[in-house]
Amino acid sequence: MDILEKLLSSIEKNYKKFILISIVLFLLFGSILLYNSFKNGYIINKSITISGGYITLINNNHITNTEIYNILNQMNISKYVLYNTPNIIYIESKNQINETELVNLINSEYNIQLSPSDISIQQYSSIVGNLIFNQFAQFVIIVMMLSGFIIFLAYRISNVTLNIISTIAFDILGLLTVLSLTGYPIGANGFIAMLMILGFAIDNNVVLSTNIVKEKEKTFLERIKMSFRVGMAMEIIALYALIILYLIVPEPSVKEFSLVLSIGIIFDLLYYLIGNIPIYKYFEHRKELKEIAYTSTTNSTVQ
Repeated sequence: MDILEKLLSSIEKNYKKFILISIVLFLLFGSILLYNSFKNGYIINKSITISGGYITLINNNHITNTEIYNILNQMNISKYVLYNTPNIIYIESKNQINETELVNLINSEYNIQLSPSDISIQQYSSIVGNLIFNQFAQFVIIVMMLSGFIIFLAYRISNVTLNIISTIAFDILGLLTVLSLTGYPIGANGFIAMLMILGFAIDNNVVLSTNIVKEKEKTFLERIKMSFRVGMAMEIIALYALIILYLIVPEPSVKEFSLVLSIGIIFDLLYYLIGNIPIYKYFEHRKELKEIAYTSTTNSTVQ
């Protein structure tokens, strides 16, 4: 018996414990998000591109982040996010930074011949950002309802629908919890990554449910093993590609996209083991008990 078979066999035997673990995690995620919402006034930290504000771009490869930190401290600017690519430094701030003062301080402190043309400022409106955030929340709810309804029509089995909806909820809540705890600022690319997570969750469940429902002649362990290899291969390859993308591409928007989608895939992999498989086993066990009870009742009636 290989490691995969031992793992899946353990999940099959202890499915009730794993369902309990998934319920506890749901409650934990919800509690953390509610606590941070009351404490901070928001669930996740939205970037300037969503919440509204300014991004100051400095086109110069002769100044470091540490030097910019020192300059901003001299300007009494405390609330900002600083990051860089090889030739550009980005400063995200709620209020606009005085461009002239910034250039003069950099030149005088570090003897760098920086000109006003080397600095550009982008302004983002909170109206557009809030619209994106609200539309995303509505879209997730609609996807959960429509996907559940369509899957129910396709299979006519309620446990498949329950698995789809619970997977989407677990992936999104788990991701939001990590982002809420870390304070990582999320922009439009992060929300695009979240939408892609919904696709992974639905695809993986369709593969699993197809094997569970259609391959009746095989044992439960054989069916989930078939599904596991297909679904996990898809997600592990995607995760591997996203990690490489995060490491080699310096563009902040690409890093944000790959990081958010990677976290979502990890939660999807986790719930596949502690949620999807145990739920299918629970309903299959209930079905077996009903069949045994029905057979016993029939035999008693015949006698």
